[in-house]
Amino acid sequence: MAHNHTFSDEDWPFDCDINTCAVTTKFVYDRSKPIVQVLHYDDGEWQFMCNTTDDPEDGMVICMGCFVQKFPEITELATLPLGFDAYREDVNQPWEIEKLEE
Repeated sequence: MAHNHTFSDEDWPFDCDINTCAVTTKFVYDRSKPIVQVLHYDDGEWQFMCNTTDDPEDGMVICMGCFVQKFPEITELATLPLGFDAYREDVNQPWEIEKLEE
């Protein structure tokens, strides 16, 4: 379902549609845990993870546009290539980029 965002299509920095679904955790979404890993899979899927849980009940499917509105800092990873991930120990560390293992 299409919905409004506070930026235009022309300002969208990611290589996917604004309304693309992505995966995160409820802990990231409610800001109780920081984003410490961003995965951009070969199929184009994005994940924004806290790496504190692997319980499917803690997962969420979110709209990329809505997520960027809530977490505009992730636009710094908009050019993360397909098949790569970015990770860091905590939010005060720089992102490390590496190819995803197959």
